[in-house]
Amino acid sequence: MSLWDDLKKKAVDANPELAAKAAQALTKAKELAVEAGQKAAPVLKEAGEKAAAYANEKTPILKAQALKAIEDAKVRRAELKERAKHDKAARDEMIRTMYDISLSAEDPNFIDEPFNHFDRQLCFFIFSGEVLDSQKRNQTHLSASHSHSSGGGYIANGYGSIGGSSSSMHVSSHNVQEHEFWVRLDNGKEACFQFSNSNVRIREGQYISMVFARPADSQNGRMVTLYNHNAEANYNIASPATINQMFNLYTVEPGLFNKTEVTNTRNRLLQELDKRLGQLARYSAIHGKAPVQGQLE
Repeated sequence: MSLWDDLKKKAVDANPELAAKAAQALTKAKELAVEAGQKAAPVLKEAGEKAAAYANEKTPILKAQALKAIEDAKVRRAELKERAKHDKAARDEMIRTMYDISLSAEDPNFIDEPFNHFDRQLCFFIFSGEVLDSQKRNQTHLSASHSHSSGGGYIANGYGSIGGSSSSMHVSSHNVQEHEFWVRLDNGKEACFQFSNSNVRIREGQYISMVFARPADSQNGRMVTLYNHNAEANYNIASPATINQMFNLYTVEPGLFNKTEVTNTRNRLLQELDKRLGQLARYSAIHGKAPVQGQLE
């Protein structure tokens, strides 16, 4: 017998009538609690439905406000760009604020915020779904080079000599790990994806979100990040440098007189791209089921 049971027995033995009344009061309290819960259930349900309805009504408003903020920022950039043609201070301000954004990754409309680099603009869209199959395999890529040389010689007065010739071939190979996986997207469609990033870890049954980047004048995108919701892990499919080359954002080669300016511009671009990739990863973790606004290439 536990200490609590022993104390209860002693209390009952000492005053049976009081113990009985206490038991009745406890039973009554339980009945009242059950009754209160039953009465509260419809009220709580109604409150939940009202909250959901309010959220549904508010969502289009928030969407419109977010898009207006993005559009206002676009107008300000255009005005600043026009002034920058004749005003050095305006140009400096344009460059300083070039990568500024209006929304945060917590905002469900953040995916609509483009990435700006002077006249270049990247837009983003996201696909989410369940992994159906994932396979990695090594691919061997061969390359070959061939060289040929012929010997020198001379001919004079009917006499002469010609040297020999030589030919050589060099073959090299390197292995690349290809990752192929199938996903059942939220829209019900099944799609296959491939890339050569061997660090990505996903398996059947896990839920993932894939962010794609595309030029503003195209609907075709390239995958740049992948977020594994089950593992809470993000993978950059394309590095900032790769994205820069992929979309030809800034590929100027430094010369004798502009080396510092070109290098600083490129470094800042890569830093801002890396920052945006981090923001997109956070967005994917929070809003993994955003609507699709693009198509796969």
